Amino acid sequence: MATQKISLGEKLAFGAGDCGCNFVWNVLALFMTIYYTDSVMISAAAVGGIMLASRIFDGISDLVMGAILDKTKTRWGKARPWILWSAPFMAIALILTFSVPDISETGKVIYAFCTYFFLTVIVYTASNLPYNALLSFITDDQKERTSLSSIRFFMVNFLVIILSFVTPPAAKALGWFGITTIYGIIAMCCLLITFFFCKERIEPVEVKKENISFVKSLGYLVKNKYFIYLAIIFVIDYIMFAVNGSSGMYYVKYIFHDENIFGMLVLFGNVPMMLSCLFFPVIANRFGKWNCMIGGYVVMIIGFGIIALFPDNYYCALLGNVIAGIGRAPHNAGLFALVADVVDYGEWKTNKRIEGVTYSVTSFGMKVGAGLGGAVTGIVLAMGNYDGSLAVQSDSAITAIMAICAYIPIGICVLGILIMLTANIDKIYPQVVRDLAIRHAKEN
Repeated sequence: MATQKISLGEKLAFGAGDCGCNFVWNVLALFMTIYYTDSVMISAAAVGGIMLASRIFDGISDLVMGAILDKTKTRWGKARPWILWSAPFMAIALILTFSVPDISETGKVIYAFCTYFFLTVIVYTASNLPYNALLSFITDDQKERTSLSSIRFFMVNFLVIILSFVTPPAAKALGWFGITTIYGIIAMCCLLITFFFCKERIEPVEVKKENISFVKSLGYLVKNKYFIYLAIIFVIDYIMFAVNGSSGMYYVKYIFHDENIFGMLVLFGNVPMMLSCLFFPVIANRFGKWNCMIGGYVVMIIGFGIIALFPDNYYCALLGNVIAGIGRAPHNAGLFALVADVVDYGEWKTNKRIEGVTYSVTSFGMKVGAGLGGAVTGIVLAMGNYDGSLAVQSDSAITAIMAICAYIPIGICVLGILIMLTANIDKIYPQVVRDLAIRHAKEN
C-alpha cells in the first residue's frame, strides 16, 4: 500500500463534512425527542413508535446505498458526488422534520413519521454513508486514516458544545423552524466544503476488473467476520449515545430544574472527549484501536456510575460527564477508523474490495442504533408515566429519566466489553497490510 500525506487543510475540509452531518444528526439526537414530547405534545410512547418503525427500513436503505456507491463512477470519484447531490436535501429535510403542524395528534404522528423517515432513512443515508466511505478513498495509510478521524471528531465535539449552549435559547427566540433553517443552511455549506476541497486518491482494483452484484456483495460481507462485529458495536454504541444524549434535556429540566445548565453538562463531557481524541492516534498506535475501545467502555461505566450514585448532585454530574467523555473518545475516533481496516480485511479474505457496502455499517449502525435508542427512550419514559405537559414529574418518571441517563448506558457498556473480548482485528491487521501490498504489486 502506498503512503499519502494528507495536508491539514484537507483534513479540516474532511472534518467540515461531518460537522455538516452533525448539524442534522446531533440536533436530532439532543433535541428531537423533547421537541416531540414537550413542544409538539406527542406522547412518549408514540415517539418511541415513530423511531422504532423507521428502523425497519434503515437496514435495507443502507445496504442499497452501499451497493449504489460501489457502482458509482464519475469524474468527481465515487463518494464525493453523493455528498454534493445530497447537501441541499439535508437542509430541507431537517427543516421539515422540526415543522410539525398544529393538527390532531394522529396527524402529528403521521407527519412526524413521514418527515423523520425521509430525513433518516433516505436523505441522511445518501449523504453520510458516502461521506464515511470517503475516508478509504482519500488514503490507504492507517495512521493518516486515524488522524483524519481524530481531527474530524475533535471538530464535531466542539460543534456539539456550541449547539448545546445555543440551541435551547435560540429555539425559544426564533422557534424550531427558524433555528433549524439556519442549521440546515450551515450543514449544506459544510458538506460542499468537503466536496470541493477533498480528493479521492484510491481507486479499488476490483472496480476496474469486475462488476460485483448486490447479492454477491452481501455474500462477501458474510465472510468478513469483522464486518459483523463492527455492525454490532456500531448499533449498541449508538443505542447508548442516543439514550444518554436524549436524556440530557429531561435530566436538567426535571432533576435540576434549570435548562440553562444543559450546555455545561455537554461542555464537561465533550471537552475531555475532544482532547482525548487528539491523543487517540498515539495511544491507538501503542495499544491498538480495539483494546482502546474496550478500555473506553470501562471508563464510561465509571462515569455513568458516578451519575447514577449521585443523581441530584450537580458537581458529581459534571465529574461523571468528564469521565464518560474520556471513555467515549476511543469509540468516537476509533469506530470509523476501524471501518477502513475492515474493508482491507474483507479484500484480504475474499479478494474483493467493496467499500460501499462495507461502509453501510456506519450509516446502518448510527441510524439503527440511534433509532432504537430513541425508541428505548420513548418506551422507558412511557413506562414511567412521563407527561410532557407537567412541570413536575412523578417519582416513576424521574426513575425513568435516570434509567435513560445512566442505568441503561452502564448495561450497554458491559455488553460491549463482553462482545469485544471475543475478537481483535488489530492482531491480524499487520499481516493483512503485508499480504495486500504483495498482492497489489503482483497485479500491477
